[in-house]
Amino acid sequence: MLDVGGGSGAFTLEFLRRNPLMTGVIFDLPNIVKLTEKYLAAPEPYPQEGESLQGRISVLAGDYLKDDFGSGYDLVLMSAIIHINSPEENQLLIRKGADALLPGGRLVILDHVMNEDRTAPAEGAIFAINMLVGTRHGDTYTGHEIRGWMQGAGLRDISYLITPSGVQLLTGRR
Repeated sequence: MLDVGGGSGAFTLEFLRRNPLMTGVIFDLPNIVKLTEKYLAAPEPYPQEGESLQGRISVLAGDYLKDDFGSGYDLVLMSAIIHINSPEENQLLIRKGADALLPGGRLVILDHVMNEDRTAPAEGAIFAINMLVGTRHGDTYTGHEIRGWMQGAGLRDISYLITPSGVQLLTGRR
């Protein structure tokens, strides 16, 4: 798997813990990757008895809008990053993620997903104000917008899911 903007690696660690044959790459900015490497260097982060993640996880430093992700991934995760970008940047980002997938691989976007009039969910509407104030181009986006970017990147079988805890996901397959 590739975890774009993966930060501490918490999602990647959990995916690997639950899937013993999986390997993971955490892609983030160079200054963030330094912190990621510290988390990973700790004696087995979030250890469970009898398991080892040694050799199954690596980091890749770069700017997700400029640098290459590599290829050959079964899963690309983009968690809490599209709200930082403009629509055009998200089109590029999602295309790069889709291009990094093997045929049949899945791209998963976890973020605030707004209704079409951008008034709900309330948390996303409030978060949009934060993005408008705190970033150059950020915003929260509608399911229609995100789905369009995914389709434009050649992804199919796009689905939208809200988990019982309220986490919103869109997934698509290459």
